[in-house]
Amino acid sequence: MRRSNGLMVTLSSVLLFLGISMTGCSSSRVSRANLVPFTKDLRQKLERENIDLKQVQFYIDQKLILDRNLGDQKVAVTSGVVKLENGKYINQVIIPAFTPGVCENADGDKLLISFEKGNNNLPFGPGSGYTFNEYSLYGTEWRNGTTAVTYDSNKFRAHCGTCQDVASVTLLVRKSVMDKIERKSRTLKGRTVGK
Repeated sequence: MRRSNGLMVTLSSVLLFLGISMTGCSSSRVSRANLVPFTKDLRQKLERENIDLKQVQFYIDQKLILDRNLGDQKVAVTSGVVKLENGKYINQVIIPAFTPGVCENADGDKLLISFEKGNNNLPFGPGSGYTFNEYSLYGTEWRNGTTAVTYDSNKFRAHCGTCQDVASVTLLVRKSVMDKIERKSRTLKGRTVGK
């Protein structure tokens, strides 16, 4: 019986530790309430205030899954994991909702956002999704809610892990980015004659 109690105490301690660890991890996650969509209008405001887009922290609003069929042969991959599905190896990269990313470069309206180091930029821009103002995922060969994208120098099929259509996956920024713009602006009271 004493062994059983000791095991229960040890198991309880492990569960308590895991609970505290998981709580600690979740508190560091970004809250949706602190984020706003990145839009053409917001980009124009940032550029007017000379705020470098490479200094802005971006987030993705929904889970994004990239799949690439490797065929029958297992090959080395640098991004993602390899899983066996229906006798074929699939290279899969998962980008969870609210994953932070940085702007590596801008090409016209398009921003190249990186969620990990390396040649791993994904293009986002206005007008590619359900709205013409918010920055959503760019791709080619759209079909059945998926699109083709180049990631890690390879062609992947992108689909949304939490929605029906990958075109609704958009970029977010912290509300504090808006605060930076507001803090830089000031309202003039004007002048009157003689004063």
